[in-house]
Amino acid sequence: MKTNKLPQEIYKASIDFGLLSSNQKYISKKITDGVSSDIWYVKTTNKQYCIKRALAKLTVKEDWYAPIDRNNYEVKYFTHCQAIQPYSFPKILGHDSKNFILAMEWFDNKKFIVWKKKLLEKSVSFKDGKRIGKLLSLVHKSFYKKKKYEKIFLNDKTFYDIRIEPYLIFTSKFYPEFYESYKKTINFLTKNKSTVIHGDFSPKNILLGKNYPVILDAETACWGNPAFDIAFFNNHIILKSIFNRKVFKSYLNLSNHFLKTYLASFSVVNNSNFISKFITLQALLILARVDGKSPVEYFKKQHKTLARSLAKNLLFNKSKNLNNFYKEWEKVVKT
Repeated sequence: MKTNKLPQEIYKASIDFGLLSSNQKYISKKITDGVSSDIWYVKTTNKQYCIKRALAKLTVKEDWYAPIDRNNYEVKYFTHCQAIQPYSFPKILGHDSKNFILAMEWFDNKKFIVWKKKLLEKSVSFKDGKRIGKLLSLVHKSFYKKKKYEKIFLNDKTFYDIRIEPYLIFTSKFYPEFYESYKKTINFLTKNKSTVIHGDFSPKNILLGKNYPVILDAETACWGNPAFDIAFFNNHIILKSIFNRKVFKSYLNLSNHFLKTYLASFSVVNNSNFISKFITLQALLILARVDGKSPVEYFKKQHKTLARSLAKNLLFNKSKNLNNFYKEWEKVVKT
């Protein structure tokens, strides 16, 4: 393992949290995945942990800034979700709310695998989709319309800076023909809030273990619209089906089980109006990962073309239901 010395502020925080003592030997490695935080793995003779510090400017090509107090909300999210499903969310080991440094438990990579890695390697199981759909619906239901959480998770600035602006507002300038769709979707997300959402619910932030999944990276957690989490997650499944077209049906099957399990468990959103708006949001998120500030890193020209085609077909289709959604998805990807 290539090791690096911990930055001074993170080293000091580790000592303040009681995770390290002065002059104690340790091994540390900078984790390069992700664009929003400075993240480190640390190992001593008797413990392992992860420690992270939020970045003001995200590490992407475009100028992209976000509030650095966002990991304060990550702590709140994990703390509250621990009470819902303890083993599926990391334990907080230390938190400096002034310097925005957070330490949490480390999950052994011999026992857990990042789901994104499995999906890119074409290891796709509908059972995983069902597990994740059930877990997400459980979290959304637990917070649903409980107004006390609206104040606790008042993280609107982060959600705007990390999701609304780079994914929708920025991308909309390339698609003036969909102006009304962008306008209505932004209104749907910002004016129709009913639960605590994760805000970055994607396979790169989900670890799969033998018995249960673990959810990571909740910096964007806020009081919001549940449609965002399910569309954001499903977007990654769509993108991977375009990338691995030879096995696209396995991704469709995974998505179908995820959505059916989620909607069956969280029946208050299982209606035609919500699903229609979810599909519009889904299409706009596809365009965001092609032409927005956070483009898919593994896409080539042909993948981008297919993604744009699918998104446009979904937006132009006036009958937005799940049956047509999957028909359009299959029609484009198998061409």
